[in-house]
Amino acid sequence: MSNNLEYHNEDAVELDTAEGDVVIRDCGTLRPKKSKEIAIGGALIVYEELSVEGDLRCDRLELKTRDRVVVNGSLYVAKSIDARKGSIEVEDNLEARDIDAGAALRVGGNLKCIAAKAGASVAVEGDAEAQRLTGGGSVKVGGRCKVERMSGGGSVSVGGRIETEELDAGGSGKAVDGAIKKVSVGGSFKAEGAIVIDDLDVGGSASVGPGSKVRNVDIGGTFRAEGDLEFGAIDVGGTVKIEGNAHGDSIDVGGAVKAEGNLTLAQGLDVGGTVAVDGNLKCDDKIKVGGTVKVEGRIDTFRIVVGGEISASYIKATDGFRIGKRAEVSGFVESREILIRERARTDSLYGDDIRIEERARVGSIYGRIIYIERDAVVEGETLYTESIESESGVQFKEEPRKVDALPPPQQLK
Repeated sequence: MSNNLEYHNEDAVELDTAEGDVVIRDCGTLRPKKSKEIAIGGALIVYEELSVEGDLRCDRLELKTRDRVVVNGSLYVAKSIDARKGSIEVEDNLEARDIDAGAALRVGGNLKCIAAKAGASVAVEGDAEAQRLTGGGSVKVGGRCKVERMSGGGSVSVGGRIETEELDAGGSGKAVDGAIKKVSVGGSFKAEGAIVIDDLDVGGSASVGPGSKVRNVDIGGTFRAEGDLEFGAIDVGGTVKIEGNAHGDSIDVGGAVKAEGNLTLAQGLDVGGTVAVDGNLKCDDKIKVGGTVKVEGRIDTFRIVVGGEISASYIKATDGFRIGKRAEVSGFVESREILIRERARTDSLYGDDIRIEERARVGSIYGRIIYIERDAVVEGETLYTESIESESGVQFKEEPRKVDALPPPQQLK
C-alpha cells in the first residue's frame, strides 16, 4: 500500500506528517494541522505557487513550474531542492544539500548547504555556509560568509566577515573584513575593513580598509588603501593611493602613486607618472619614475632614475642616481654614480663618479671623479679626491679644490 499523498485544487492543505511523497497541485497554502512544523519523509512535489506556514522538513523539494515556493518559517531538506524553473523564498533558516533555483533564492535567516545556484539572484540576510554559491545575476549575504567559492554574473556582496577561496563577479564585489584567496571582478571591488587577500584581480577599481594585507594586486584602473597596508606586488594601470604606511615588495603603476605615510619596498618601484610620499620612501631595488617624485622625508634606494622633478629632504641611492633633461632636484643627493642630464637643476651632489651634462646648474659637488660638460654652472663649492675635468664655459662660484678625503655627507647636509 502506497504511503504517498496527493492534493488537488484545495485552498489550504493541513498536514503534520507524511511517511512518503506529497504532491500538491493548485493548492495555495500548506499549513501544519496541530504543530508548528510539517515533516515529510519523502519528497514534496509542488505544481503552481505554494505558501507554507510554519517550518517544513522533507527529504526532497521539487517545484515543477515557474512559480515560487514561500516558506514562512525554516526549511530543512535532507537532500536536494529542485526549483530550476522557479524561485524559493524562506523567511527563516534554510538547510539543504543542493539547491537549484531557476530564478531567485531568498533566505531571511541563515543558509547552510553544499551548493546553491540561482539563475537570477541568491540573497541571504543572515549567515551563509556552503561550498559554492552561484547567482546568474547577484549573490548577497548579509551576515558572515564561509564559502569555498562565490560567483555572481553581476555582483557579489557580503555584509559580515568573509572566508572564501574565490570571489568571482562580472560587475562588482563588496566585503567588510575576513580572508579571500582570490578575487576576480570585472568592474569594482571594495572591502570596508581589514581584509587578507592572496590575489586581487579587478578590471576597474579596488579599495581595501585599514590594516589590510594583499599579496598580489592586479588592477586595470585605480587602487586605494584606506589606511596602513601590507602587500606583495602591486600592478595597476592607473593610480594607487595609500592613506597610511605601506610595506611591500614592488609597485608597477602606469599613472601615479600617493602614500600618506611611509612607503617601504623590498623590490622595485616603477611608475609612469608621479610619486608623492608624505613620509619616507625606502626601496631596496630600483626606483624608476617617468614624471616627478615628491617625498616629504628622505629617499633611500639602490638606484634611482627620474625623468622630471624630484624632491626630498635627503636622497641616497647607493648604486646610481640619474635624472632626465631639464629635470629639477630639490634635496641633497648621495650616490656612487651620479648623472645629471643637460639643462637640469640640482642641489648639492655627493658621490664617487659624478657627471654633469651641458648647461646644467648644480649646487655644491663632492666626489672622487668629476666631469662637467660645457656651459654648466656650479653654484657652491667643488671638492674632489682624485680628478676633475670641465669643458669650456663651465662656471664655478668657487675654485675646485682637491682634498685627501671628503667630509661626511651628514656634515655637509
